[in-house]
Amino acid sequence: MVKAYKTIALVILSTFILVLGAADPADAKKKKKKIPKKPSYVGAVKCNGSCHDPYYQAWVESPHGKTFELLQAGVRPEAKKKAKLDPEKDYTTDPMCLRCHTTGHGQRGGFKPAGSKSKKGKDTSTKIDPEEPNKEQVGCEMCHSVAGGAQFRVVMKNTKGDFKKPETEKYGQRWDYANVCSRCHNHPKNPHNAKLDPKYAFKYADKKGAVHDSEKYVNEDNADQKLEKAKDRAKVKSQSEKTPLLIEDFKISKKSGKLLIKKKTRPYNKKEKTFNYQG
Repeated sequence: MVKAYKTIALVILSTFILVLGAADPADAKKKKKKIPKKPSYVGAVKCNGSCHDPYYQAWVESPHGKTFELLQAGVRPEAKKKAKLDPEKDYTTDPMCLRCHTTGHGQRGGFKPAGSKSKKGKDTSTKIDPEEPNKEQVGCEMCHSVAGGAQFRVVMKNTKGDFKKPETEKYGQRWDYANVCSRCHNHPKNPHNAKLDPKYAFKYADKKGAVHDSEKYVNEDNADQKLEKAKDRAKVKSQSEKTPLLIEDFKISKKSGKLLIKKKTRPYNKKEKTFNYQG
């Protein structure tokens, strides 16, 4: 009788183990997040917290983390006067300014200024939290993505940061930093240019250190978020490093007053879901 009970117990235990073993792969798949079908901007706040906290903190204190305030009336009046801008005017809804002073304005998921409404009249303006800078500033995605980081950030999370450049580049991550930074700093319609004052001359090599001075923001709570794999990835050149992407040019529509990116200068083709490189 005892042997019979032992046999039954072993059968039950074996079945339990088999069920658990069979469930593990399914559970693993469930844990992996699905990659969105379309790229879009998600904001720098998504990089904060458990992923890139020291980098986010460094960005907040950098010039890029304070770009929206420059558009407000009364801020830096002398610089605006020199550039023949009205120092008392509020430029926080001006689409030409927003393209380079915010994240993704005019694109899917990008910043929308106060007064933005849907076709049904619903308020669609981006909420601004002074305690947690986000899309209203020049965030991570403006330099690290072609059309927003919604897709490749999922790859980063699913691989826990251990990914190869092609794995995220196919979803729009970019490494042609000197090229993409010229989009705004050297744009012909940028009122603050080197002709106005030599201090506005843009050299990527001189400026990059001011954006990611993250070491001083590393602490016990976020030390595990340092990008250790970045050094290994730097040994391999991405497609955008070999052949930089197109740099979009933009204008304001006379009919709608909205920002338009000129077709032949778009680095991302929404219909074909492909990227356009120079040359």
